[in-house]
Amino acid sequence: MDRTSTIEFDAEIVLRRLGRGWILDAFETWLRTGKASHPVVQMEDLFAKLQELTEAGDPDYDSIISTADQILAKEAEDEDAIKCKFVALLNLKKFSQALDVVKDKPKACKALSFERAYALYRLNQHADALEALESSGTKSGEHVGMDLLRAQVLYRLGKYKESSEVYASVMDEETDPGELAVNRSAALCSAGDPTLGEQVLRGAATMLGDNADMSYNRACALIEKGDLTGALKALEDAESLYRKECEEQAVTEAELEDGLIVYNVQRGYVMQRMGQGEKAQGAYEEALKRKPTDQEVAAVASNNLFALRGKDTSLFDSAKKAKALNLDEQVEDKLTVQQRRVFALNRCLLNLYTNKTKECHQALSKLDKELEGSELPSLVRAALLAREKKMDECTALLQKHAEANPKTALLVKLTLAQLQLSQGDREGAIAALESVEGAYKQGGIVGSLVKLYEGVKDTAGAIKTLERAAESGGSSKEEKQNSRKFLLLSADMRSRSQDPVEAMKALEAVMLAGEKDPDTVARLVNLCAAIDLGKAEKYSEFLPAMDAASEIDVQELESFQRALPATRDADEMDVEATKAKMVALQEKRRQRRLMRRKKEKASVTLEDGRSVVVEAFHLPKKYAEL
Repeated sequence: MDRTSTIEFDAEIVLRRLGRGWILDAFETWLRTGKASHPVVQMEDLFAKLQELTEAGDPDYDSIISTADQILAKEAEDEDAIKCKFVALLNLKKFSQALDVVKDKPKACKALSFERAYALYRLNQHADALEALESSGTKSGEHVGMDLLRAQVLYRLGKYKESSEVYASVMDEETDPGELAVNRSAALCSAGDPTLGEQVLRGAATMLGDNADMSYNRACALIEKGDLTGALKALEDAESLYRKECEEQAVTEAELEDGLIVYNVQRGYVMQRMGQGEKAQGAYEEALKRKPTDQEVAAVASNNLFALRGKDTSLFDSAKKAKALNLDEQVEDKLTVQQRRVFALNRCLLNLYTNKTKECHQALSKLDKELEGSELPSLVRAALLAREKKMDECTALLQKHAEANPKTALLVKLTLAQLQLSQGDREGAIAALESVEGAYKQGGIVGSLVKLYEGVKDTAGAIKTLERAAESGGSSKEEKQNSRKFLLLSADMRSRSQDPVEAMKALEAVMLAGEKDPDTVARLVNLCAAIDLGKAEKYSEFLPAMDAASEIDVQELESFQRALPATRDADEMDVEATKAKMVALQEKRRQRRLMRRKKEKASVTLEDGRSVVVEAFHLPKKYAEL
């Protein structure tokens, strides 16, 4: 939750910047154009009155509007009267009426491009506001007010990087540099650069002195960086500074307590991220119990509490506490794009879990707007149909979305496969999983496909899936290991399906990939022995030497043979023949062993070298002190 100081446009300043005497100049122009169809005295009085009203210390905006209307009744295109009325309406926060003043008046629109953009911004018509600013023809740096408004509009549109760049370019002595730093930092954090965002705030605090807003936003930057311990410390500093600022401003105790709620909610979020669920829940519940006046704070606490507790707890209690999720449009517009999306989704889920079908459908319209092109709205609609036992419609909806978005509908296709499997349609589930983009690069999907193929007695399909998965592997170490596993599984399945030739090919592919695992080599030699003795002999060279054979004692073997009990049907001749063969084999091995030992005496065998690695360690650096 970013807490930024909104730099608002002051319409009263615009009235004063128009300059003294501009109304009388407009009156003289009106006379020269020959448009004085009414008594001159009456028009002169109107302009004089308007002049007096605009220069008053506390302008009466209603009187300004009334006087401007009298002038416009006589001269509908008078630009100066239009300006006065437009700005007065802005001060009264009647933004729609202000825009109506310049409707179908292109010349006035261009002259009031800044003011018109501000009105659109306040009406949350941010795209139109940006267009009004861009069409003004004013370059960056020429009009500070336009630059600040452009930065705010870009922020609301989710164009955070561009917004931060505009804030960085603003050079104005009248603008609070602390507010600029806070807003720029908020934009940088939302743009995915919290490190620079924190640096901006640290630099501003060094030059200007720290304050509550700076410290709070520094905590937000640290949260984005993942430095949760540092974030807690920054929140403590921010709260301390806030208390001090309130004392200096003589803020009431009630206002102080209300302002502290935001720090408690943010602290709860940090504890939630740290896995301290109970403490986080306590912080959120305490915040909601205090009933904060800031709807944004209440909404964030409600949302996080719902996400923390989930659907398996008391849904009635969750729904009661989540009422704050229903924000006013003006308040919701202050949230970041990501926050608005999360709020919209959680509203749908809460209504879904509490069986509020009508409310869920209403919330879906908001979700469609916030997540245009996403698969989440389709998943929520499918869940609604499933709850209503409309399984055919549910399946059709998911299939339609999957066909329209073949490369992005991962969750939809997985849900469709699960739904079809629950209905006994294994073939449909297989088709859904195989249509997933990059399915054969995801071990979970590959394993599911193999299991499904085995379930429908399609061994060939399972083997093909494993082989495609092996072929889809990349060049990284992990991907190569996965490819090896898939090839070995493929070989096992082929062996079980009485296809030794293809099993041998699969194991050979593993060998060609550089695999020299003794178990794999032994399996390959065993397969080759029944198919191709030449290959069996070739691959047997990769087997490790059997040193255990040198320890065999012929005498012990003979005594073991004599100790075997003879059966009644045993043929003594066969026993003697077998014994003779064994003795001959052992004698042959003994001769080979003697020859090997003679060769070994001619050289010195060194023990294998072994390296001992001492792992390095370092102490973490402390944060630079200001």
